[in-house]
Amino acid sequence: MFDIKTREVPEQLVVTEQRTVTQKELEEWLPGAMGRVHREAGGFGGVRGSSSMPWLLREGRPDEPVFIVFYEGNPNEGPVPVECCAPVDPAQEESADAPMRRVPAHREAYIRMRKEQIEPETLGSAYMAVERWIGEQGLEVAAAPREVYYTDFFGAAPTDDVFDVAFPYR
Repeated sequence: MFDIKTREVPEQLVVTEQRTVTQKELEEWLPGAMGRVHREAGGFGGVRGSSSMPWLLREGRPDEPVFIVFYEGNPNEGPVPVECCAPVDPAQEESADAPMRRVPAHREAYIRMRKEQIEPETLGSAYMAVERWIGEQGLEVAAAPREVYYTDFFGAAPTDDVFDVAFPYR
């Protein structure tokens, strides 16, 4: 049902906002959080675009800001920590004036998702498929799963690719 791929992701410097939320709260909080980290990233050269991240395999697509959302659990099952991040130029130093952190370089297994696939059942199945695939390969999950957004989610058509469900592995 899903085409699972792998990629090497270099270290990233991200501007971040964190909150513990349920699924309903996530739907209300996330669009605003994306806007806030986008604005904050402006003070650090702006959000890195998809064309500066060749590992996203977005050749031939317009350059668009990238956002990463980390999940420390399933918000459908109750409140969980969620982190919304905007990558900035990793060559710069972290700032004490803004919430920032470095995401270590890693390998990740991922599934590319279309907007029409975001209903809870399909999205949940994608997460389970990637996690199961990692185990079947004799590997282990190395960090929290994430969604990597690389296009205007709200402006996308139902059949447009909008984000990847990804798990770092070792």
